[in-house]
Amino acid sequence: MGYPVFYSGEVDVQPPLSAAHALMVEDVVNMRETDETRPIFAAIQASSEPDLPGYGGQLVVSEDRFTLGPEEGESRHGLRPWLVLLLEHFFIPQGYVLNGEISWDSPDDAEDRGTVYIETNRLETTDVLFFDPGPSWNPNDYADDVLKAALQSLLESADATGCTPDLSVVASEPLTKVRELMAKIP
Repeated sequence: MGYPVFYSGEVDVQPPLSAAHALMVEDVVNMRETDETRPIFAAIQASSEPDLPGYGGQLVVSEDRFTLGPEEGESRHGLRPWLVLLLEHFFIPQGYVLNGEISWDSPDDAEDRGTVYIETNRLETTDVLFFDPGPSWNPNDYADDVLKAALQSLLESADATGCTPDLSVVASEPLTKVRELMAKIP
């Protein structure tokens, strides 16, 4: 993608990075091959995802080495792949634990927004979803894919065999899933 994005947030690193490891992280993210980073680049090259992100420099180690953050100001896509690669090929093997979140948005594409979440080295990315509910006289209904799947399972479990016309029986497992999901909705 050729348009800019802006990142915000940070990821905590425990224990804090050593000075040598902080330098290695910055060298890898800036695609500088040194004697110290060569094994990391080799591990990436040998992995099932051998490609490096198209741009370097999106990730910065804080001065106290307790956090990782995005570069300041305008940036490019690629921060998430750097975090994925570094988690797998550096942080986890070195015994570091990462927690935090970094969000992005693009002034050139209103739909290009999201957040990278990391909790105890588990990384997930979500896109921001904009929903226009529409006016009261013509509402736009929306349900996310998880809720739709749970409702569909519930409907498919309905069985009226042997029942009066006003009675149907549903399986308890899909009903429990719908109850759990509905309890999370504010």
